[in-house]
Amino acid sequence: IAISLFFTLFILVKNKRKRADSLLLLNNLAIIGLVLADAMFLRQLTPLVFFLLNIIPLYLFPLFLIFALETIQDTIHYKGRWIFLFIPALLSTAYSGLDIFIFHGYDQAQLDHLYNYPTLIYHLLFKGFPVVFIAAFIWLIRRLKNYTRKIQECFSYTEPIEVSWLISSTWIYLFITLLSLLGFIASQLQILPISSHFVCSVIGTLLFFAIFYISFNGIRQYTIAEYYGKDISSTIPPDEGGPSTRFPDKSPTAKYKTSSLSDIEQKVIFEKLIRLFEEEKVYAESKLQLSDVAEALHVSSHNLSQTINTATGKPFYDFVNGYRVRELQSLLEDPTKKEFTILSLGYESGFNSKASLNRVFRQHTGLSPSEYLMRNQQSADLSF
Repeated sequence: IAISLFFTLFILVKNKRKRADSLLLLNNLAIIGLVLADAMFLRQLTPLVFFLLNIIPLYLFPLFLIFALETIQDTIHYKGRWIFLFIPALLSTAYSGLDIFIFHGYDQAQLDHLYNYPTLIYHLLFKGFPVVFIAAFIWLIRRLKNYTRKIQECFSYTEPIEVSWLISSTWIYLFITLLSLLGFIASQLQILPISSHFVCSVIGTLLFFAIFYISFNGIRQYTIAEYYGKDISSTIPPDEGGPSTRFPDKSPTAKYKTSSLSDIEQKVIFEKLIRLFEEEKVYAESKLQLSDVAEALHVSSHNLSQTINTATGKPFYDFVNGYRVRELQSLLEDPTKKEFTILSLGYESGFNSKASLNRVFRQHTGLSPSEYLMRNQQSADLSF
């Protein structure tokens, strides 16, 4: 509770709070409510505790889904569509609230029996709806992976806006949902010698760690507009479809099959692109974007993206960073640059951080920059 409160207070005092921050705050408040309800259960299972333990997770999952969509600026949840995500929680709240607080006056023994051996309707509500969330999480993972591909097609530096942590978080939520579903079935059908409260406590603990991981990363997450100073609609080529569309799941080459750009036109664009990179070294700009290069070449972002994908089989991100790696290799091999640190040479090559420098360099060469430098020095000593 103290840790979740810390994140809550941190978000409340944060300057320029985003909509995603508010959703993150609600996630933390929901976790606090779930932990408190579980602690109250240790004293006594009251109607309120029964109600909260069953209802809160059904609000947590859609809150996370909307938070994820808001983080990648996906507008599918705008215009009231988000309310559909809360239908399972609202239906369960209505039925459970009416059943427990109005229509039935359960005594302690009846409430314990209902908790451990729910009626058919409770089974349908609290085990049927998690199946819906499982499908939603699988859908979200595909959407996040598609978003990752799209930002790599438009930006040469994606570390502040990449969402691998959000994909991992979704997998965690998917695992928790599956575990809770199977755990309650095993407990209530007496397949395993475990109690429903044990399952609830395990799920609550896992949800806490999930919220901790999400909060830690979510607070530091930038949107494209925040980091690059542009709205997402102006950075994702509109004729490809941005995150506000349905994210067609296509391979880098298949999605251009219907393009009217001829092979000759692609060849001309690619030759101009190579000339621009080799003569003007535009890759040294750490925040280089596809739209910047397209503007310099006087072509559309869509046509440039198609040309790069078709000619190299790589997205813009890999194409640019390939040049940066080769530039850094050249600088590391230059004896006049010995007094400079690897990081300063990395910045000169266009890299924006030590972490991205090491990761990208290893992906392209199989070595870290320091290992490459050491090997180059050993080769130079042997040749001497």
